[in-house]
Amino acid sequence: MKRIVIWGAGNYAEHVYNMINREVCTIVGIIDSDQGKQGELWKNGIMIFSPDCLSRLEYDYIILSMMQYKSVENQCIEMKISREKIIAYWNDLDGDGIFKNLASEILKEQKKKRIYETRLDSAPFEWGLKRIPHIESGEKLLRKMIYDRSSLCRFGDGEFEIMRGKNRPWFQTGSDSLRTRLNEVIHSKNERINIAIAQNFSGLENLKEEAADEIREYMAFQTRADILNMLDMNRIYYDTYVTRPYIIYKDRKNADTIFPLFKQLWKSRFVIMVEGKYARNGINNDLFDDSDNIKRVVCPPQNAWSKYDEIRKQVLNVAEKQDLICISLGPAATVLAYDLASMGYQSIDMGQLDNEYEWYLMRAKERSAIKGKMVAEVADNSTVEAFINEVYSSQIVAVIE
Repeated sequence: MKRIVIWGAGNYAEHVYNMINREVCTIVGIIDSDQGKQGELWKNGIMIFSPDCLSRLEYDYIILSMMQYKSVENQCIEMKISREKIIAYWNDLDGDGIFKNLASEILKEQKKKRIYETRLDSAPFEWGLKRIPHIESGEKLLRKMIYDRSSLCRFGDGEFEIMRGKNRPWFQTGSDSLRTRLNEVIHSKNERINIAIAQNFSGLENLKEEAADEIREYMAFQTRADILNMLDMNRIYYDTYVTRPYIIYKDRKNADTIFPLFKQLWKSRFVIMVEGKYARNGINNDLFDDSDNIKRVVCPPQNAWSKYDEIRKQVLNVAEKQDLICISLGPAATVLAYDLASMGYQSIDMGQLDNEYEWYLMRAKERSAIKGKMVAEVADNSTVEAFINEVYSSQIVAVIE
């Protein structure tokens, strides 16, 4: 018989206990760090021990019953327990005959339950039963900017998380200074600056089901409340997904409208491109072919905010008031677009527009790597360094390391 110790007398202990094959195993004890539980008898007279008692127990395997098992696993290793004796129930699907593992099925059901919970939480907002901010469409925003040459500052999940004192985008660490500036921008009353926020409140039926559920999951409960507290319910916002018009939508109709309008925005214009080192907007596609000229200010691929003053100085050195300044720098772009617009330049935070256009051209069904370019949502960016393009190199007027 294999001698088993279960670590954790909490919520999932009984489930793990019931899955253990009694024909080949015997349970010699339960381990728990809660002193209030130690010394008590658990199911079928099994004693609950402190972790220190492991040195006196004879066992073949320790089964970790908790879902968040890493810290306990590390504790076992620090106690010089062999890795071969440690089994994490919710991770090690092969119990070697010790238990019947239903972890994957349970996790699927829990995920399904969470989807239903977040759909229910989102429904009153999607159905118009609760007040939501006034968010105009991306099409209306672009036609307005083409007409009046106004500017665009965008707020998505990354910006809002930084404003909530959290970190979300891997490419920009939050800071008090960035949080303060983002709050300044979102409360701006400058009529020449359009403020865009994510349309995560309604209209989700136009999105792919998975994308809509990811939005509901992010917005669930406290997040939505925090964002609503940051907004002015009496002003007009625009849809920040104007720069993400393709991959999350069910069909191409939205992108078929939005991309030509962007091209019209910079048609016959001199463009100052302010971008991360591996963004390479408009390279190997025709997104900016209708512009008259492009100058590039190349910035760090991560934590651009730490070089913000230098970036702004370089842009002002090369930009003329009639130029269109296009910025792709994560949350730093929101502030830079605002500062430049306040000085009389037309500037737009264009986010991941180029990546979306690449996916649109290739009719991609999901986010994927793009040769020679950094894609924030894709793990494999191994091709970004292997890049030679004479046109791109000739357009660079400043590099900020």
